[in-house]
Amino acid sequence: MHGLRGEYYPYFRWQKVAEKLAKSDAFSSKYKIYLVRYSSLDRFDHVLPKFKDALTSLYSATKQRPITMVALSMGGNIAYESLTDPNIESKVRLLFTMGTPFHGSPLFCKDWMNYTVYKRLSWPWTRVDHNLSYRFYFDRNPILRQDLAWDNADEAIPETGKFKSKLPFGPKGHLTVGDTINSRLSKVNSVPVDRKKLITYGGYIVNPYLAPGFKRYAETTAFYPMFLLSNSFPAHFGREHPVLEFLNRDITNVQVSKKIAKQAGTPFVYVLNDGICPVTSAIFLPNEVARTQFVAKETDFEKVRDKVNVGKARVFRNVDHLTFIDGIRPLNPIISAVSSQFRDELNPQDGQKDIFDWILSDLVNSDQIGGSLAKTKQVPEPVKPPTEELVTKPEVVVDKDTAAKQEAAAGTTTAQ
Repeated sequence: MHGLRGEYYPYFRWQKVAEKLAKSDAFSSKYKIYLVRYSSLDRFDHVLPKFKDALTSLYSATKQRPITMVALSMGGNIAYESLTDPNIESKVRLLFTMGTPFHGSPLFCKDWMNYTVYKRLSWPWTRVDHNLSYRFYFDRNPILRQDLAWDNADEAIPETGKFKSKLPFGPKGHLTVGDTINSRLSKVNSVPVDRKKLITYGGYIVNPYLAPGFKRYAETTAFYPMFLLSNSFPAHFGREHPVLEFLNRDITNVQVSKKIAKQAGTPFVYVLNDGICPVTSAIFLPNEVARTQFVAKETDFEKVRDKVNVGKARVFRNVDHLTFIDGIRPLNPIISAVSSQFRDELNPQDGQKDIFDWILSDLVNSDQIGGSLAKTKQVPEPVKPPTEELVTKPEVVVDKDTAAKQEAAAGTTTAQ
């Protein structure tokens, strides 16, 4: 399942992952790949009924084999929300998510982000630039604010009231918990679902705000000209990875109350984020953990390791929101060498792998993960390796007429 606007890309951006999986005999003996298209610009209430119908059709067409869903970003939200329907949950063996904002993201809270710009940014042109950039972007993608704003699982939304910049086109708003909290998402997350069926991947971009005190100021000052050239300017031209690094710093600076900053031990409560989604949200920490144990420093991983209630959670260092599907890591001057090998910060004993090898390994070994259905051994009929045509003929997805005919028959990403 693709993320925002993924339906407009060849093979919904899954080609690199599909190629890796298709080359594995262990994977091909268990799974066949299907791709699902949905309108990522429509409200979830509109998308969910169609998605559940497609899932039910796939389940019947594949002789009622349990389904494994693999989802990027908001695709994971739609998949998880479908599991709140018992008829759908009974058909799904496993949900594997990457960078999914289960608790939403502060980035998608209009007044909260406007207040952050108002409080954190001192240069007039920077305030106006950020304010207008947010306004234009979310006018084009309103679904993010409508369905994926923060659910306040950590109770970090401040109660501030009205604020207004004196600058023309400057930030302004009225920030309250009641108006900001995503009550729809809170309700979804309160429905009982077997979370042991989930594998959740999160990542975070290394930036100067991870460094303490003087070192942070020194690095921010020293590398700011480089940041302008490598991130800010390319971001304004729509290059995705620079945009994510740019947003990473904005999410890092989200303004929280003094009480929450004291509890977290830092004012940068969301510094561990992938440019869209804080780690707390991506690995789906339970509310009771999120509001008592903030994951605001790299040393905090050890404190939450045994408090995760999904089947398996992994967190990767210096990874942005798209690294999971394209393998590209942020180029950060703070890190002396950027390796193609990734270590899971929650489970460091598992060693290091290429990001696609992590995905493959967890899918192949997923019988050891999950709830009662996930642990049930299945003996699948032999299937032909699924993606030769998928990998070699990308024009199938680009062709709008062909793609439209396939839309009704689209199922989920993998079926056992």
